[in-house]
Amino acid sequence: MAEETKAKKPGFFARIGKWFRELKSECRKIVWPTRQQTVKNTLVVIACVVIVGIFIWILDIVFGLGVQALLSHFAA
Repeated sequence: MAEETKAKKPGFFARIGKWFRELKSECRKIVWPTRQQTVKNTLVVIACVVIVGIFIWILDIVFGLGVQALLSHFAA
């Protein structure tokens, strides 16, 4: 029984060849974005990074002031 399944399994190089054929087939299905789509997506990402950065900066200031207030209150 084990010999039958071993005989049916393709060899190492056959499996590698099959993998590359499937890879080539999948690569043909790729739809690349246009230049305009890429520019729009890049601008959206930059805007999100700036907004999140400003949000974190504001939180850092608020929490810093809160810690300073707590330290000054309990240090005295």
